[in-house]
Amino acid sequence: EGEGEGEATNGTSGKVKRREIDGIGMVGACLVLSLLVFVVLWIGATIKFALDGSLPARLALWGLLPEAYAAISVTAVVALLRLKQTETPIIVLRNCVTDAGAKELAEAIRLYGKKADLQAIELPHNPRLGEAGVCEIVAAALLEGSNLQELDFSYNPQLRSCIVDALKPLLGPRASKVNTLRLADCGLTPAEVQKLADNAASSGLRTLDLSCNELGGGGEAVAAVLEVPVLEELTLTCCNLRLEDVEAIAATLPYTSLKSLQLGGNKLKAAGVRALAAHLPKSQIDELGLEGNDLEAADLGPLGSAWARRPFSRVKLAGNRMAQEEVSAFVRTLKSIN
Repeated sequence: EGEGEGEATNGTSGKVKRREIDGIGMVGACLVLSLLVFVVLWIGATIKFALDGSLPARLALWGLLPEAYAAISVTAVVALLRLKQTETPIIVLRNCVTDAGAKELAEAIRLYGKKADLQAIELPHNPRLGEAGVCEIVAAALLEGSNLQELDFSYNPQLRSCIVDALKPLLGPRASKVNTLRLADCGLTPAEVQKLADNAASSGLRTLDLSCNELGGGGEAVAAVLEVPVLEELTLTCCNLRLEDVEAIAATLPYTSLKSLQLGGNKLKAAGVRALAAHLPKSQIDELGLEGNDLEAADLGPLGSAWARRPFSRVKLAGNRMAQEEVSAFVRTLKSIN
């Protein structure tokens, strides 16, 4: 009997163990199945987001991708504006914006720009962007409640004169909050710059970049730009300005609100510095960029004299025919005057 009871007990224990093993096996199978379902759903969602263009934006929002890297296409940026609940003050898009894409972006700005507190749009290096696309962005900047303050269409030489016409609605009195325009290498000529100056005569424009446009011989047109009422910063680097252009610009300075003038890369040489220095003391210029202008230490005398009459905060002299020691010695001399 004892042996029979032992066998019965062992049999019962074996059945219990088998049930436990079966239970563990079922739990493991369920876990594996759940994992497989999750993976399939993840793959499906990833494919869906990739197809609708929102994957980069979602990866950025999930913390798996820096937000700047999510701006790889107009569709991705539109998705970012739509999905993100916090601010997106700046949009930067290169080599991907067409006129159709600009229209899509403008619609997103209309829908989500206020929520994003969008303040700046930078669209450099977009060779397929034309006048129609620029007009779409301008229309978005003119929307009531828009906080857009800066537009950058630099390095789009295909735009040429059409950029001036497209921007005109922004430049009326109190037409928009846009106060910064960057139009470097947009194929502008002196005639277009004169037209821009006429359009902006009553604008609130404070910063203008016209670098890398061929403006040689257009000194009068540039001088007209200087007369924009509240313009404070003008960049004219690498514009192939001539001596007579610099003379026209310099003569206008005392009658403007300009505080920063960047003239790097124009090969002004000593004569250009003399022309500027003659009018600097009566101007409001506080920062002067003279990089890469074939200047030697001996050419800086007039600049020092102008500084002695009215000191200004900063002069940039890198890339000239001077050693760093000579530049440093000039700066020390200026500091010793006052």
